[in-house]
Amino acid sequence: MDNELNEIRKRIDSIDAEIVVLINRRAAEVLRIGALKQARGIPTVDRRREKDVCRRIIGESQGVIDDRGLLRIFQQILTESRRIQTRQFGKRISKMEVR
Repeated sequence: MDNELNEIRKRIDSIDAEIVVLINRRAAEVLRIGALKQARGIPTVDRRREKDVCRRIIGESQGVIDDRGLLRIFQQILTESRRIQTRQFGKRISKMEVR
């Protein structure tokens, strides 16, 4: 393989490592929010908040990836966030939904 290809792949690997760090930082905050929700009896799922997150993400994006692709990625992140909270705090709270 040529050097240019290897250099680009190294940059991608570095970006991937940064993404992993940021996703884990986000997950830690998700757990903090889950603890607050549990203490206050607030449902895990808040569809309005999720819609707001998606709107904000689309509004902030100025890159190559299109809105639908970005939404697919963030839907997966939001799904995993709900799973993390449910695993940590139980299904009792996750079954109640805010619409």
